[in-house]
Amino acid sequence: MAADGKKRPLVVAIVTSDSGVGRAVLGGVAGAARNFDWALETIDPSVTGADFSQFAELLALADGVIVRLRQIWLVVRPFLRPGTPVVGIDIAPFPGSGLWAVVNPANQRIGEMAADELMADGCACHAFVPALPPVPWGDARGRGFLERVRAAGGDARRYEPRTTWKGVAERDALAAWLSELPRPFGVFARNDVIAGFVLRACKRAGIDVPREAKIVGADDDETLCLYASPSLSSVRIDHEGGGRRAAEALRRSFGKPCPARPVALVFDPSGVTRRLSTGRPGPEGDARLAAGLAFISRHFGERLVGATDVAAAMGLGRRQAERLFRNAGKSIRGELEAVRLARVKTLLASTGMTLESIAVECGFSTGIYLSGLFRRRFGVSPGSWRRDARAPGRPAEPDARRRAGKRSPCARSLNFSVDSRREI
Repeated sequence: MAADGKKRPLVVAIVTSDSGVGRAVLGGVAGAARNFDWALETIDPSVTGADFSQFAELLALADGVIVRLRQIWLVVRPFLRPGTPVVGIDIAPFPGSGLWAVVNPANQRIGEMAADELMADGCACHAFVPALPPVPWGDARGRGFLERVRAAGGDARRYEPRTTWKGVAERDALAAWLSELPRPFGVFARNDVIAGFVLRACKRAGIDVPREAKIVGADDDETLCLYASPSLSSVRIDHEGGGRRAAEALRRSFGKPCPARPVALVFDPSGVTRRLSTGRPGPEGDARLAAGLAFISRHFGERLVGATDVAAAMGLGRRQAERLFRNAGKSIRGELEAVRLARVKTLLASTGMTLESIAVECGFSTGIYLSGLFRRRFGVSPGSWRRDARAPGRPAEPDARRRAGKRSPCARSLNFSVDSRREI
């Protein structure tokens, strides 16, 4: 019951959490649900699988539903009561969708922003790399990119994949295609997952990134971008804000009939996060900065590691190393903190470890210090973030060390037919 004695609306959020995008969306929905005093239940198809009959009773009782991705909505829809308001995220409007509203980033604008970023580097050629299966949001990003380059009189090309990106055949085909492009060239991949494939194809072809090729992805998924080598530049998209917008739209839909065509809510990307794949520090600085970032990614769990250790790994004095990080819009301390906190989030979401244990594993002095830092950076306590990030039924393991060499539930879910191709 709500504070005024009325029944709290039961809202079900059906969002995959095995990607940074999905977790950001879920965080936005959960934050809004707290503000609206909803009873929020979550279903994570990447963990539970495609059989939604196990949630038939919950879905039949729902006062409202938020669902991400069209293929999941089509499977869930038969389990809902007629007239249940539903808001879709990352779903293009389509006839008879049954959705009250759809919330999407301005995908064509994302492509335009990537084009502007790469054209500023004076590349001889610009290419867009999509993936199979084609999806409306990916096509819109590619269209925005190619039209922007052509409008500026540039050489714009599009790669046509023949298979999915799960094996080496497509990587090698892309590597051969990239080898034929005039250099230096710029590549926009439809998201950060594909940007990683482009980077590996460049390495396969012996193409130096960023000297001969510059790469920009989309979504700014820190886990994917920071751990790439070199790190990936990416268009920032406020997916958490998209989750909040979806919750606000659902709140407005209560008690109203579903419109013939869903209300379309669109939000703009917020800019480009520049990392090493676009080479702003220059070739020598890029190599040394890459060495520093690689050292951080390997040693962030050691509490006493600091700027002096990172500088030594770069072959520089501390002041020179700090200057090189500043030139790239970073700081050594900030990068250490970002990588550590990214690992903290992973452990909070996927294990039952105590905060003290997580602090030790991630290089923080105490759980108390980590709790305060986490609240300052993200505006919520680690415990609250864990509750929002963890879907019902996700198995928790008491110690991350027990997971060494094992595939996570999310990794095992890559064979799940509804969700396995959704992000690429």
